[in-house]
Amino acid sequence: MTPSMPRRFRSLALLALSLAGPAAAEWREIPYADMAKMPLGLKTADPQGVYTAWYVAKPAEGKTALPPGLQLQVKAGDQLFPVAIAPDGRLDLPFRKDWADQGAVVRVNQPKGSFRISFNMQPRVPAGTRMSYGQLTESATVMERGIKQMAGMLSLFAPKVKAFTLEFAAGATHSATLTWPDGKKKTWKSDGDGQVHLPWEPGWSKVMVELSAPLKDLGPKLK
Repeated sequence: MTPSMPRRFRSLALLALSLAGPAAAEWREIPYADMAKMPLGLKTADPQGVYTAWYVAKPAEGKTALPPGLQLQVKAGDQLFPVAIAPDGRLDLPFRKDWADQGAVVRVNQPKGSFRISFNMQPRVPAGTRMSYGQLTESATVMERGIKQMAGMLSLFAPKVKAFTLEFAAGATHSATLTWPDGKKKTWKSDGDGQVHLPWEPGWSKVMVELSAPLKDLGPKLK
């Protein structure tokens, strides 16, 4: 399992449909299970829906636009389900375990190399300026759980969360002040990009956090 600061984390996987191909092609097929693996794994690791996940179609390297007439559809059994493509390239692709188990395919009417598809994950941003550290960093817990599930026996060698980044609106210095149950306080201030980098400490879940302003974005940083 993305995990930019948060923006950089959102594109965690890139399906580089990048082999050379002709200018036009008949429908070709991609195993639906390959595209659904990460979203379905996320659902298992994130039953509370902390993250929103989606695919985005992007222009091929060196191009500025998607291929004209690009279409995608899911073929599940004898049925075809068109996949809507938003103006920003976001794909309205359902993630269904039954389709993956039944050998469904994603059909594309453009050749390999004509565009790319990226998988994006966005954690929800807590409202307000006061919350517990556990509430603020809930996406880091989900991220670690998801990585362990995906890595299986290799989880010891998988990436781990090392910090947690908060993003505020640009143009001012911002801060996050943590207060422990015994009254101890510590403040982290934003850098030149309007980001505050907090350490990732699961044991701080009950520590209270006071933000200087509502957050614009946030996300775990991996090592």
